[in-house]
Amino acid sequence: MTGRFDIAVVGRGLMGTAAARYLAQMGHRVALIGPSEPQNRATHDGPFGSHHDAGRITRGLAEKADWSRLALRSMARYRELEAALGQRFYTPCGVMMAGPIAGPAADFTRAFLQAAEALAIPHERLDDAGLAARFPFMRFPVGTAAAWEAAGGWINPRLFRAAEERAMEQAGGIVIDAAAVAQDQGTVALTTGETVDAGHVVIATGGYARTDRLLPARPDMNVMARTVLLAEIAPNDVARLAEMPTLISMPEDGRMDEDLYLLPPIQYPDGKYYLKIGGEPASPSLTTQAEMTAWFRSQGSAEAAARLQGYLTAILPDLPVQSYHTDTCVISFTATGYPYIERLDDHLTILTGGNGAAAKSCDEIGRLGALAATGQSLAPEGYDTDFKTKFI
Repeated sequence: MTGRFDIAVVGRGLMGTAAARYLAQMGHRVALIGPSEPQNRATHDGPFGSHHDAGRITRGLAEKADWSRLALRSMARYRELEAALGQRFYTPCGVMMAGPIAGPAADFTRAFLQAAEALAIPHERLDDAGLAARFPFMRFPVGTAAAWEAAGGWINPRLFRAAEERAMEQAGGIVIDAAAVAQDQGTVALTTGETVDAGHVVIATGGYARTDRLLPARPDMNVMARTVLLAEIAPNDVARLAEMPTLISMPEDGRMDEDLYLLPPIQYPDGKYYLKIGGEPASPSLTTQAEMTAWFRSQGSAEAAARLQGYLTAILPDLPVQSYHTDTCVISFTATGYPYIERLDDHLTILTGGNGAAAKSCDEIGRLGALAATGQSLAPEGYDTDFKTKFI
């Protein structure tokens, strides 16, 4: 198909598209392979993408220093990418991380406060009184500590990915709108029956990397089904929440294994405004293609949605909600807690494992993937982790 490529990147998600952009800008002949967003999720049989959404939190604040580094380096390049697209995808409304100073979740709070200090991330500390004064429309349990970062906020992941793809095409890369079904020694077979020949292949298929058999072994990842709750609010309430930041918080009840996230009102493609909340203490593991497809086609978990609605009401008790809707996504947790970014041999590189924190950082993760794919060491890049892969 259209000649031979130096590198084929399989996966048109956030990380794969960013990697393809950097590889094209390095001067390589690049093919970015993957289907476009499904028009009808209920009948779509191919791969889905969790980036098919209007809002993701962006922040330098994090519990782990390397996640802060990944994010901050990506955030520094947002405006450059917006210029390539000719459209804004980044809204710096501020972000806040909050948690209890005592009890079972206090370690979470200490971790993000310590990381903010260690990396000198500009932020403001807020206690109970500061939270009440700054965000009077929000409620937090007594004994909450928070860090507020002005540069944080939210990104539109659809537009972010489109910006990466536009920049890649401007550098000479091409898009092949099809799914890959097999690869071997640089030859990628597509659902169309055609093949793509390349000297090297980057597998960036997200949670599908564990199920799509494009790698010689299964990466050690726990691919988790997640339910998202969208709360529709009236346009006149959007102005009332104009000062609302994005929020990462840990409830004081200790029932959560991971934090909650909440985004301020965002206008979705249907023209309506929604607040988005997510985070679950437990959810099903997805181990097959059929399970992945069924989950993305579903409406998620009613039990998880009810729990999220309760948390939303606790945080914004005076918010009039017109309707609630659920959505689904998938999170790929790696055994290391960081993305797998590794050149496995002369023909193959792995780039996957977002751990629920990669959307905002995809540009930097993609850059590292491009370095790995071209045989360059990641050691000089200033990270504590080596991003090596663990296989099952």
